Amino acid sequence: MRNVFLATFLFLIVTIIFTPLLIRRGISFLSEETLEAVLLLVQVSVAWNVFQLYEGVVKKREKEIEKLEKEYQGREKELLETFTYLGKVNVQMSLIKNFLQKLKAPASRHEVKDYISEILKMALSLSKKDWITLRIIHAGRHQTVSEYWFTSSSGVKTKEIRVSNKELLEMARGKKHCSSGGYCIVASTGSNALELKTFLVFEENDIDQEILEFLAAAVNQCEIIYTLFELRSSR
Repeated sequence: MRNVFLATFLFLIVTIIFTPLLIRRGISFLSEETLEAVLLLVQVSVAWNVFQLYEGVVKKREKEIEKLEKEYQGREKELLETFTYLGKVNVQMSLIKNFLQKLKAPASRHEVKDYISEILKMALSLSKKDWITLRIIHAGRHQTVSEYWFTSSSGVKTKEIRVSNKELLEMARGKKHCSSGGYCIVASTGSNALELKTFLVFEENDIDQEILEFLAAAVNQCEIIYTLFELRSSR
């Protein structure tokens, strides 16, 4: 269409130049004005078609660019999610390595508290909670054997947070993760040697599956450390 437009334009220019000469020589089938009007009409028609084709191509290119931008954004999001996941995996591997290094019977109750506090600190940092508590319960008597708290700041009032042992054990039996009281739990596998059941309790909000897996490892680690100390003490 562009070539047709240029050819018509060239033919029009030639016609404008040579028409007077042809008319003077008596060689003309149409008048000069009529011929030029026909040629201009053809040229305008061709120009309109060229414009329509150009506009269609532009719209097509714009759609392709928009599609590519969406695809790029999707790939970028996937890449960021991959980096985030790899970062979490690296953090978990580092934490698991620390866990394995600490897997020994503490010599004193003070060491038990230090070990558990360090694990709770890591759990609180990864889960981004305001508070987190580890409660060790005697599964048979429903009594609290020991409890450890860790908060993000001194302004968090832990005394106002009340969770019953009965409810924790019922949630564990029903495999419920969160309660209607505004908190969630991660339960340990349990210690048959001392009939213990350990719970990691934290405030309810969204949490990644990878973090939940780490919290499950953390609560079991705390239970192992406490059980090793109690068994060693009783022996």
